Amino acid sequence: MTTGVFVALPHYARQAECVPSAMPEIVLYIAASLDGYIAEEDGGVKFLQPFEEAGIDYGYQAFQKSLSAVVMGAKTYEQILGFGWPEWPYKGLPVYVCTRRELPTTVDPDVWLWPDPVEELVRQLPDGRTWLMGGAQLIDSFNALGLVDRLMLAVMPVFLGRGIKLLNQPPPQQLVLEDLTRYPDGVLMLEYALKR
Repeated sequence: MTTGVFVALPHYARQAECVPSAMPEIVLYIAASLDGYIAEEDGGVKFLQPFEEAGIDYGYQAFQKSLSAVVMGAKTYEQILGFGWPEWPYKGLPVYVCTRRELPTTVDPDVWLWPDPVEELVRQLPDGRTWLMGGAQLIDSFNALGLVDRLMLAVMPVFLGRGIKLLNQPPPQQLVLEDLTRYPDGVLMLEYALKR
């Protein structure tokens, strides 16, 4: 790998490399059911639809404006592409898709494939706040290494009973509750700092 540049590979196999920076703030901003699931067994998130239709923002716009980068796994990336949105929702932000698979990156020039270990990615991310979007395997990788700095958890007032869990093991850091917001539809937004 060449250090300090973006490698110009064909759009289907582009891989990211960037200049090292100070440690970014890694934020896991995610919704989960009351029983701790972030998705149904098939990876779908239909349980969130009634809340999306309610038109409440849950602080999302302000959160997105605070970002310097987005990190996601291949399945999450494919799911976003499958939503059929008219335009890429993360325009202007570098998006790193952690995968060793070849995936299309033509949706936006700032989408990069990252095949290397996540701790190397964290050292390469831009300064500022990075959204660790998911999926579950990627969250587990960051969590196991103690790389999550902040958890912003929207607790949805539903029980799924089974599905994909938020975490398969507790974070190695201490959680400190910094904020709690209650919404009229029963959603709670909990914001925790995770001390490294």
